[in-house]
Formats: sequence, C-alpha cells, structure tokens
Amino acid sequence: METNVVHKSDWLLAIEGKVEPDEVKKEREKLLRRFAKKVKVQGFRQGKAPLTMIASRYEEEIRTELVEEFASRAFRKALDDEKIRPITRGKLSYWNFIEADELRFEVEVEVLPEIDVHGYRKIKLEPVPPPSSEELVEKRLENLRQRSARVEPVERESREGDYLRCDYSVYRDGVKRDRQKGVLIQLGDPENFPEINQALTGKRVGDIAQAEITYPEDAGNMAGKKATYKFFVHEVKEKKVPETDDEFAKELGFKTLDEMRSKLAQDAGKEAERITQDKREDQIFAQLLEQHPFDSPPVLVEERTLYLLRRLRLPDTPETRERLTPKAEEHVKLDLILEAIAEKEEIAVSEEELDAWFRERAGDIGAPVTQARSLWRPERAREEARRRKTIDFLLECAAQGGLIVYPDSH
Repeated sequence: METNVVHKSDWLLAIEGKVEPDEVKKEREKLLRRFAKKVKVQGFRQGKAPLTMIASRYEEEIRTELVEEFASRAFRKALDDEKIRPITRGKLSYWNFIEADELRFEVEVEVLPEIDVHGYRKIKLEPVPPPSSEELVEKRLENLRQRSARVEPVERESREGDYLRCDYSVYRDGVKRDRQKGVLIQLGDPENFPEINQALTGKRVGDIAQAEITYPEDAGNMAGKKATYKFFVHEVKEKKVPETDDEFAKELGFKTLDEMRSKLAQDAGKEAERITQDKREDQIFAQLLEQHPFDSPPVLVEERTLYLLRRLRLPDTPETRERLTPKAEEHVKLDLILEAIAEKEEIAVSEEELDAWFRERAGDIGAPVTQARSLWRPERAREEARRRKTIDFLLECAAQGGLIVYPDSH
C-alpha cells in the first residue's frame, strides 16, 4: 500500500492511499472467510455456507469493511511516520475501486497547525501610563454601588437604564429564525442594536415592539443582511442604586465611608499594576497575531465559541455566534502561538512553580489552596501555568532587550 500526506490547509491534512489489486484480493479473501464464520445463512450451519454465496450476499458489507481496514492502516502509519498531531478522528472522504480492483482512497483529519514562531524576542512595547489611584477608587466605589443596586418593577413607560423582561422572535426573509423567552434587556446598553433600544423605549407591560435592523460589516456572514425583531414586554424594572454614604459603607462591613475609601486606596496600587501589565500583554498578543497569520482549526474555534457562550451567559443563537466566533478564533490562534513558543524555548513548569500558581489562584478567589486545586484538572493547571510562564518570558524579553519604546525616542 502506498500512502501520501497532502496539506490541504494549515489545519487539514489528507492521507491518500493506493492499494494494488493483489493486496486488495488477499485482504478481501481474509474478510470473506471472517464473514463466513460469523454470519448465518438459511439452510446451512453457521460457518458452513459456500464462500461464493457469502461473497454475493454480503458484497457491499465486505467492500465497505475492506476500505475501512486499509484506510485505518494508512491513517495509523501516517500518524507514526509524519508525527501528525490530530485533533479529530480521521474521516474517509473519498474511495474508489478502479482497474481490476485497485483501491484508492483519501482520509481527512484536522491537525494542530505547524507554526514557525519568530520575532517574539524583539517585540516592541509602547509605554503604558499607570492609571490614577483616585480614579480607580471612584471606579471601584461605583462598581460596588452597581452591584448593591436593586432592580424593582415599575408601572410606567420604559426609559434608558431600565430592564425589560421580554420574549422575542427574529425573522429573516419573512421566516422565523430564532425565538427566545424571558430575556432581560437593559435599555441603552451599547451591546444592543440602536434600533432595539429605540423600539423598546417608552413601552409598558403587555406592549409589543418591533425593530428593523441591518447587521453591521463586522457581523461575518450576516453582514449587510436585514432582520426583524418582534418583542413582547412582560416586565419593566428600574435599577435603584444606593447613595455613597456611611450607611452604604456599613452595609458592606465598614464603620464609615472614609474607612471604606482607605481600604479601596490600598487595593488601588495592586490594581494599577495589574492593569498596566494587562495592557503590556495586550500589545504582545496583538503583535504575535500580526506576525503569525494562519487559519485556526474549526473544531477548536467551535469549542472556544461554546466556552465563551457559557462564560458570558449568552444565548446560543446564530447572531451571538457571529459576534463571538472572530474572538474565539483569535483566542485559539494566540494559544497555539504561545504553545509553539513554549516548545521552542523548552519552557517547562516545575512542581514548585505549579504550587506557586495554585497559591496565586487561591488568592484570586479567596479560598484555601486545596479548594483551588480541586477546581482544575492537573494537566489543565500545568498548561495554564506554562502559558503564564511563557507570557512572563515574553515580557522579560521586551524589558531586557531595551525594546520598550518611549515617546521621546520616536
């Protein structure tokens, strides 16, 4: 049997196979005898039916198993010889018997792309001015107020900032494409289509609203297409935010508002460092993606899309997927690039480093280390720790190489 591996794309391989007639005949005879032993033919004891009868009656089954047997052999051989890293099972995409039973076939499999990482030791970082501590304190106070807010039903027309509990349906080309029940929509949310915010403003309980929208250019396959959203309003709710005073501070466990501000100011320094580092990392990620263009395996993009849907608690609709899929693809590309850098630089995580990673996670969630360990599978935790170590390596490369660019050096 001859085999050949063809790269159809960054993530798709095809294993082509060719089997000569003599080899096909030999394998068919083996399968025929195997079938003869296990099938029952009326009028004959099991295993005693003539082979010619078995061959005629089970011709299609024997042929199918024959192709699958050769395809499986070719797939296993390619995995060993070519060091292929499959992320899906092999799929028989084509087969044909020609010229006196010479067999030709093709097996497709999605694989991890081979990425020739480069330039990552010379990444340039623009300076990141640290955020104002006062601004961070005020932002944290506002976040606490918003989290302490109550949402209460009101008997009036809806206005910006209100929450509406609605059922809605989406129609495209006059056909209902989607339906959701009990969805909570905040009026004025920039994530909403402007037409939807406008259509739901001034509505009361029991009202019906309709919005005609055109999907924007960044909506992937939906770009430029039109849709009609029809809403039924079940509830109008108003968000009531507490005042920033001593009473509010007491509800959160402080004696006075000044005491709460003092504690928030202590935390602001650490938060400023985290924000600054996040922005530096974003610069690194953007440059890595620009330097390494390739197509992500669809199966990994689908997995990441589902993860984002669950994490963000979004409905699994075609419209939501259109928005999330580009971000999911970016996440997958970045993970593959960082993994390739880690392999090239032989970055590994020791047991001591893994223990430190778990202690940091425990601090993040305010739980004992034993509980933090229970939240991650061992192999997944090691992957995350290695990813973190790789990012730290890239930050160190930029700093040690003196490649952080300051405004006066432009």
